[in-house]
Amino acid sequence: MSDHGDTAKPIITRRRFLQGTAVAGFGAFLAACTGSSTSSSAASNASTGASVPVPTPPPASASAAASEAAVSATPQPSPTGPLKFANWPAYIDLTGSAAEAEEYKAGSSPTIEQFKKKYAIDVDYEEKIEDNKTFYATIQPQLQGGAATGWDLIVVTDWLAAKIISKGWAEKLDQNNVPNAKTNVRDALRNQTWDPGNDYHYPWQSGMTGIGYNKNVLKSANIPEPKSLKDLWAIQGNRLSFLTESRDTFGLGLLKLGKSADPAQTTSDDLQAVHDDIKPVVDKGLIFADNSYLKNFASKKTWAAMVWSGDLASSGTEGDTFVVPEEGAMIWTDNMLIPKGATNKYTAELMINFVYDPKVAAQIENYVYYVCPVNGAEAILKDLNKKEPLDQYHLDLLFPPEDVIAKTHNFQFLPEDVEQTLDQLYLDLTGG
Repeated sequence: MSDHGDTAKPIITRRRFLQGTAVAGFGAFLAACTGSSTSSSAASNASTGASVPVPTPPPASASAAASEAAVSATPQPSPTGPLKFANWPAYIDLTGSAAEAEEYKAGSSPTIEQFKKKYAIDVDYEEKIEDNKTFYATIQPQLQGGAATGWDLIVVTDWLAAKIISKGWAEKLDQNNVPNAKTNVRDALRNQTWDPGNDYHYPWQSGMTGIGYNKNVLKSANIPEPKSLKDLWAIQGNRLSFLTESRDTFGLGLLKLGKSADPAQTTSDDLQAVHDDIKPVVDKGLIFADNSYLKNFASKKTWAAMVWSGDLASSGTEGDTFVVPEEGAMIWTDNMLIPKGATNKYTAELMINFVYDPKVAAQIENYVYYVCPVNGAEAILKDLNKKEPLDQYHLDLLFPPEDVIAKTHNFQFLPEDVEQTLDQLYLDLTGG
């Protein structure tokens, strides 16, 4: 790869101060993030012999094969733009006032600016995705109707990525255009059941769902810092928020009740029990939030919440802390897809390839504090911090000890009847 220019200066003060516990790692953790193996849920699944059907890509048609052959025989296209890129908040490196405001604005991400300079193409990067289902509702009608979604590149979680791919609604990647991704993606994230060969996706980041709280606010209110999900439930409801991602909220709810978070073992009765356990908290003022919980923490509207692991680290306020609950945490991977009919498919492939350069991946990771899927980024990340080396506390954030890995659960791929029950019960709680 050519020179990427100056990397973003690491934010050492507030962002580095806020971490609460180990968050992520390699091998076993990454495999569990995809639902492919080593989580405790996966282990229990293996012991029972139970399994959950996972969506798989549609079979390639003769016309599609002919089209691919024709594409491979044509000269390499030129980049076109602007690249329309939909991502989640707090999920790319930022500098300057945008980093202080913790909100992307044009010109604020070194990664985006380096890509624009390299390919002389504009990028319309938007923090458009607050939760999977809400975003999916904005693109599903177009995909069903065979129309373009208006996006060239999107980032969605495993279960939704698998659903989009299985319906034939994702563009197949030309692997010749993504050599960095093909070479550098971590082994544990290769060849998922729902996309063998990474024909349609490459991971963006992996992470966990656990407990977030502001320790200063809790101390002022004489409330102990929550270490368990039971502790979280005990905090007054009008200062709590759970997640709009129903899999995260109900997955943690299962663990709180001492139930398995293995989708193959979860029953409708289990989900009903979680619903009934959450309902009294709703009646006391519990709200359900997406990434907006960051603003709620900043305004002190929320004192404690279910949160995603990197958010409070990269975009929280003083005193915000993330912890892995004693009962365990949910794990997941968010993935880059090119929606069917994307106007700038080749440029989207160039972006996928660009962020799989270990130098670029390291500078993103140095801001977002999620789990990097790119081999070779670790050494560069440490080099970025050589003047002020990450201590063991921060290294544990990126590379967790075994006891954290042992408490992780993947609640992604649900049987159809269980998912329907989940949707109905969640709707009842949220009043949506």
